[in-house]
Amino acid sequence: MNPQPDRTTPSEIERSRQAAAVNHLLGEIGLASGEQTQWWNLVGHEQLGGRTATQAWLAGDSESVRALVESWYRSTRAAGQKVLEDKERLADLRRKLADLDRRYSSSSEVHRTV
Repeated sequence: MNPQPDRTTPSEIERSRQAAAVNHLLGEIGLASGEQTQWWNLVGHEQLGGRTATQAWLAGDSESVRALVESWYRSTRAAGQKVLEDKERLADLRRKLADLDRRYSSSSEVHRTV
């Protein structure tokens, strides 16, 4: 028996590529893989008419899903940049991190990655 030919159409490949790009942005925003899955499937968004991202995507509204994530990404980057420019706040965050490092450095339960 011959294997079935690949029936993936160019538009399906492009939609998969775009979904992967959205997932990449979600990762850049800070969502872990499991959180990304929850975001796609369990969280309704006002900007998507109350639908989940998956519901909107499957209904052909991928542009709205991308616009939502891209807007969220821009906001996240802007907030990060604002913190980086606030030298006093950045110094305070560094002090707090150093305090946590001192407090938990002897604990075998907590491991900080750089």
